Amino acid sequence: MLKRTLTAALAATGLVLTGVASAQQTLTFAVNEGVTYRGNDNARQNYKLIADDLAKQLKVKVNVEIVTDYAALEKGLAAKAYDLAFVHPTHIALAPVKRGEYTLAAVSKAHTGYKASFLSKVNAPAATPADLGKTLSSGSKPVASPDANSITAWLIRATLRDAAAAAKTTTPPLKYTRYQESIPYMVENGFVDVGATASEAIIRDWTAAGGKVIASSRAVPIKNLIVANSLGKEQLDTIRNYFVDMANSADGQAKLEKIGLKQGFITYDQNNYVAIAAWLGL
Repeated sequence: MLKRTLTAALAATGLVLTGVASAQQTLTFAVNEGVTYRGNDNARQNYKLIADDLAKQLKVKVNVEIVTDYAALEKGLAAKAYDLAFVHPTHIALAPVKRGEYTLAAVSKAHTGYKASFLSKVNAPAATPADLGKTLSSGSKPVASPDANSITAWLIRATLRDAAAAAKTTTPPLKYTRYQESIPYMVENGFVDVGATASEAIIRDWTAAGGKVIASSRAVPIKNLIVANSLGKEQLDTIRNYFVDMANSADGQAKLEKIGLKQGFITYDQNNYVAIAAWLGL
């Protein structure tokens, strides 16, 4: 978390020198881009450009820490080891916000409608949760899902739970695979009858080849920027305003392009955000 390097003499006397403390602070900026898509090896350098901008505005040093492992990310957030974090999976960003330890500063504008779609080779559209529950209960195979702790898997489980309750059936088991790209292969080759993915590219290719989408989950935002409440409102506002304003300048747009978010960031109602936790079962 926030590291202060005031001398022992100042600490002993309780003196605070305005500007000196700020100049010696270091903020940790954690970045996670998900686990079910292939990663970008240039992520650290791309986000360092943003961190350098923040350092100038906040008048502190900002270090980027790429955290690819979800368990490590959850542990770091629980320990308040990060001052700000850009977190792909909503369920992991939600937990510390729900606990009141972090505030949602912004979300990716292009990713507010993230949802899991259920792919099948048969034409069995499920207009209601009950329809989906009945369709799945009639089969004997599990439903394919990406990594068990991915946000996609959380969306799948919540959707299947609601579908089973509506149809008064049991929730079907899931068969997990590491990457979303594996889902169509599993359906096409009979390992499962239904598989779910949230990748728009995969869904587009699947339907173009004649595959069916029989249902979709509720949509949620992903790629969330959260800020530790320990920073205070002034620093939070500075961080939020920087990310929201990035798309308004050529320099900001260039940096957004490097991290694959050319549409930029927008604010999002925190009460609605936290309400997603209840639906996911967090």
